[in-house]
Amino acid sequence: MIPRFDFSVPAAVCSVFLQNTKPDRRRWQPLIISRFLLGLCLCLATSCGSSTTTEKKNLSPLHEAISSSQQSNNKGSAPSRPRERPSPKTSRTDNSTAMRPDKNSTELVFKIVALHKNVNQFLDRPDKKIDQASSSAQRSLDSTLQQNFSFYRPGSVRVDLRQNRLSLRSNAADISDLVRKMNEVCYQMVTIAPLDETLRETLAAESGEDSLVKQELHYFIHKISPEYQTQVDQNFQIGSEALRLILNERFKNEVPEYVPGSLVLDLEYKKLTFEVITYPSQNLGVQINSLYQLPVSIGAKPYRTIEQRTDQQLKPSQVTYEIVGIADFHERAMEDQYGYNFWRRDLIRTLTDRLETGLPGYVPDTLDVNLVKKTITFQLDHTPDHRVSDFINNKSGDQLASVKFKVLAEPVLVEDPGPVYRTPNRPMKRVVLKILLVEKMLVEKFKRPQSLLATQLQDIYRHLDDYLGRGVDGYIGKSVGVDFEAMQLSFLIDRVPPDDLTKMVNGIRFLDLDVDQELVSVEDFEYDPQASEKTMYFSFVNRGQKLPQFDKITQKHVADGNLGAIEGYIPGSLKMDYDQGTFNIRVRVVNEDASDIEAATTSLARIKIECNHLKTILPESSGTGNPLQPGMTAKQSAEPALVKENVKVTVKYGLYGGRATGKPQKSARDALDGFSWIDLKTLQFDVEKKEFSFETTGPFNRGALERSLKRQKFYQCVISHETLTKKEEPKEE
Repeated sequence: MIPRFDFSVPAAVCSVFLQNTKPDRRRWQPLIISRFLLGLCLCLATSCGSSTTTEKKNLSPLHEAISSSQQSNNKGSAPSRPRERPSPKTSRTDNSTAMRPDKNSTELVFKIVALHKNVNQFLDRPDKKIDQASSSAQRSLDSTLQQNFSFYRPGSVRVDLRQNRLSLRSNAADISDLVRKMNEVCYQMVTIAPLDETLRETLAAESGEDSLVKQELHYFIHKISPEYQTQVDQNFQIGSEALRLILNERFKNEVPEYVPGSLVLDLEYKKLTFEVITYPSQNLGVQINSLYQLPVSIGAKPYRTIEQRTDQQLKPSQVTYEIVGIADFHERAMEDQYGYNFWRRDLIRTLTDRLETGLPGYVPDTLDVNLVKKTITFQLDHTPDHRVSDFINNKSGDQLASVKFKVLAEPVLVEDPGPVYRTPNRPMKRVVLKILLVEKMLVEKFKRPQSLLATQLQDIYRHLDDYLGRGVDGYIGKSVGVDFEAMQLSFLIDRVPPDDLTKMVNGIRFLDLDVDQELVSVEDFEYDPQASEKTMYFSFVNRGQKLPQFDKITQKHVADGNLGAIEGYIPGSLKMDYDQGTFNIRVRVVNEDASDIEAATTSLARIKIECNHLKTILPESSGTGNPLQPGMTAKQSAEPALVKENVKVTVKYGLYGGRATGKPQKSARDALDGFSWIDLKTLQFDVEKKEFSFETTGPFNRGALERSLKRQKFYQCVISHETLTKKEEPKEE
């Protein structure tokens, strides 16, 4: 029988209970309820007599149960003891397992060559907390190494600033270029170097001496510390030299890649130049700026890199890449027939400029862009690697780079350099094209060419010359010729004809004629620079603002491009001497000297170079070439010297405008008649080739011959001569 349980509670107790249930005392409510339920359960169990002796032994006394209940309920509200911080002398990842010797890991030790601001802040204090600085660097480096290197064993890095040593354990047996890889990510704390040898010796042992290609790096100088700037302002020469010596010493000790003694400081142009042992780290500029209290701040990346290969490292090659993409705008613009030439030229000019100014080892004037076969071909002074395609595709993400081509990562062809395919602004090939259609102003003139006056013929050639010069890359001015009977157009170019040559010709809006897609012929053209070019000398003063991005190298490159305003200028022939303030150029004899001087001074004034003409050395009259513009008889500023020995003279004319239609032979004889030094018996005429030849018996007066040919309406003449071999007379017996 279950004994009766009295649930009645005295009023005083109820009053207390209600008070305890107020909001500020609700934390006692769970305790009272738990006691009540626990007592009820024990009474029921005892009354039912269901407990066994064993169970009774396992029952806890009531006070113990209540005490246990109180502890469990007070866990959430009782304040916990503060957690002890890990000792600053050990890393959080440090444990006995990490430090226990492991046969599968290798301990690597390096020397610390530079401490950065985050570490030096502890050492600059009066008490020099070396242990705290070591611990701070150690914790930071442990986290950085774990994030960047899978071979690193967590918690194994140790920094000893007393002996300037850094050690770690690696799970990989052999890791190449580890020092520079670590410096790229750990530069905010320390800079390390190999322990017992130089970085160059380490890299040479890993990958071979030939793999180390010395690099010359050019950086902007953004800022100079006030104390050194004051010295420079007081005495520019002494202050600059003092700053250079300080930087050279700092770099020698704290930049493992640096070639000692190679630092050049140019405060006039605010640039810093130095050499490194091989291809630099991507963030080398950032690493240098992190060096503690360095007196200068430089750009994050070099704005120019020049490779300095040894003779053993020079391996000239010709490389071809496949074009896989062209800038959308340019690709759409070139679909227009009459926009093709402009945007084609813009594409190629942009790529040429990038290669010449940015790609180490590029050989100037070797770029050939084939938009028909979708290829890019050029020459290098070494065997290409991934850096070439990375540069063309702008993998570095340079926002200033104008990238309009995308190429495959690997070249489709690497071979030995082939024959020269281009001689900039020097005649190389004569191309002949079939005329299919004549329009507008040329229609009537092509119907009756026999009735055309010489002035009308000159108007036709002037019109064609003007528009071919605007639309066809490599066209040699004033070299155009027309065969009215065969309906053929011919002209000289400075390169092997590109596959899209006829597309360029047909893309000239106001040329007023169309040509066939197939070339009639391509002929070699003999050209002698010594007999056809003059050398012009100038003095100059640079009036422009001196900036690193427009230093002497860039200024010369831009000046070379501007001098293209001279019709006969040979690209790349500019030679500047900044110390003497002089330069000289090579120019084909096309126009009067005064005209070329004016073009040179005007074009260079655009980039703040003020120049004055000093002298001009004319080409020699002897030789196999014409000192005048090939294909055009022009006025000379000086009479050619006489050729005293007997020679064979060959005259090739492009246009005959005489009244004696179909009889240029008679006009040629009339032009030669009257010169006592010409043997008319040796005159030979070839109508198909438009040329004739003769031999001389006395001094050859070239100037007189040119004037006589012009009077007989022979235009676009190319005159060459060769010495006659003396005939041996039979000996008398």
